[in-house]
Amino acid sequence: MTLSLWLAAPLIGLVLSLFAAGGGMIAVPLLSFGVGMPLKQAVATSLIIVACISLVALLQKKRWRLIEWRLHRFFAIGGMLGGFLGASIGLHITDKVQAIIFAVLVLFVAWWMNSGLMQKISAHAKTTPCDCRYSMLAGIGTGLVTGLLGIGGGFLIVPLLLMLGVVSYQSAVAHSLVLIISSSLVAALRYTENLDIAWYPTLWVVVLAATGTWAGSFIAAKYSSRHLQKGFSVMLTMMAGWMLYRVFS
Repeated sequence: MTLSLWLAAPLIGLVLSLFAAGGGMIAVPLLSFGVGMPLKQAVATSLIIVACISLVALLQKKRWRLIEWRLHRFFAIGGMLGGFLGASIGLHITDKVQAIIFAVLVLFVAWWMNSGLMQKISAHAKTTPCDCRYSMLAGIGTGLVTGLLGIGGGFLIVPLLLMLGVVSYQSAVAHSLVLIISSSLVAALRYTENLDIAWYPTLWVVVLAATGTWAGSFIAAKYSSRHLQKGFSVMLTMMAGWMLYRVFS
C-alpha cells in the first residue's frame, strides 16, 4: 500500500456517493498509473471495488426501497450480458487502446456534467409504461462500457432510467447502484478467469473507499450539487489529460 493509495482511495467512495457514478474513473487510473498495476488488472480490480462501494452506498440510506423491480430485472439481465461481453473485449484489445477509450470517455463525462442535460432529463422524468426491450438494450450498452473499462457506468444508467420511466432522480440513483453491482461482478468474474487479482490492496481500497461514502453524505448536505459537479468535471478533465500523456509518452 503506497501513500498515494491511502490518500486517494477514499475519493472513490466519496465520488460514487455524491454522483452515483465516477468511482471507477478514479480507481482505474489510480491503480494503473498511481500504483503500477497492469491496466487490465486495474480494470478488474476496479470492478470489484466499485461493486462493493455501490453496495455500501445502497445500504447507507436504505435506497433499495425506491427500486421498481419490474424495470430493474430486464435492465439487470442486459447489464450482466453486456458486462460479460465488455470484459471479453477488454481482454483481447491492447492496453493502449483500452486506455485511450477510457480517457476519451472520461472527457465526455466531464463535458456531460457541465452541459445541464441531466437537469433537463430529471425535470421531464415521468412515469411511463416500461418497454422491457429498451430496458434490456440499455442494460447491454451500459454493461458493455462497465466490462470494457472497469467503471460502473452510473453516468449513463441514471439518465437512461429516467427516460425509461423511473419517476425521480433519487430512485434512478438507487436503481443505478444495484445495476452497477450486478454488471460489475459479472465482468470482474470474466476478467479473473485470465488474471490474478491482488486481493490485499483491493480489500484495503474497499475499506478506505467505504469511509469516503460517509464523507460524501456530509458534503452533499453542505454544498450545492451544481458546484460539486463543476469541481468533479475539472478533476476528470485533468485525469483524462494525465492518462493520455502517460499513454503517448
